[in-house]
Amino acid sequence: MRPRNPFGSGPVKPVQEAPEELEAEALYEEEAFEDKGDTASEDEDLDLAGMGSLTGISIRRKTASGAAKPAVQPQVRVPRPEDSAPRTIVDFWSRLRKGRRWPQRADIDAKQVGLYWPNSVLMRVGENGLPWQFEPLMSDVMRGGGQSFHTGEIEFGNSLVMEWILTLGRRTQQSARPQEDADMFPLAAGDVRYRAMTVPLGDDDDSITHVLCHVLKV
Repeated sequence: MRPRNPFGSGPVKPVQEAPEELEAEALYEEEAFEDKGDTASEDEDLDLAGMGSLTGISIRRKTASGAAKPAVQPQVRVPRPEDSAPRTIVDFWSRLRKGRRWPQRADIDAKQVGLYWPNSVLMRVGENGLPWQFEPLMSDVMRGGGQSFHTGEIEFGNSLVMEWILTLGRRTQQSARPQEDADMFPLAAGDVRYRAMTVPLGDDDDSITHVLCHVLKV
């Protein structure tokens, strides 16, 4: 027999028991991570359309163990020696000036010149009407033979080539500035085009004592 409502209304409905607590799978639709041991998380770079590249922004993804792999630090590039080397013999000359009109003969590193600019020659300016002379860049280079920086690419023994170099050297002394010239020469292998760069050297800012010349085949 149903109990009566003391207030005169309809019969009192029996109180229903509370539903059982839902399981975690019913509350969250997210898939559970599979157990992959202690595998560390990997960083990913995002690239979303319309938002530009987000390369370099690391996203950490956790594994089942909860561990996170730290973002990879960018590698620092170490400059190589050739990155800071002067491009031409004129750049090399400019660095050696150090506020002066021109460098001194003693400032020239013969090994460095031979490394970066083979086929270079040094001319001594003739004083008081004396003829110009070619000097070795190193003391162990002997006239008429011995080790030198000449690679055989330039025919320094040709009289036309040597007169052309001397003319460019005199022009450098008169202008007191670096010079550049190119010319064609009829040689044994045929017509060959050479280009030369010259820079002045001096013990003081009043007079030029030497001219350094670099010749290359073009």
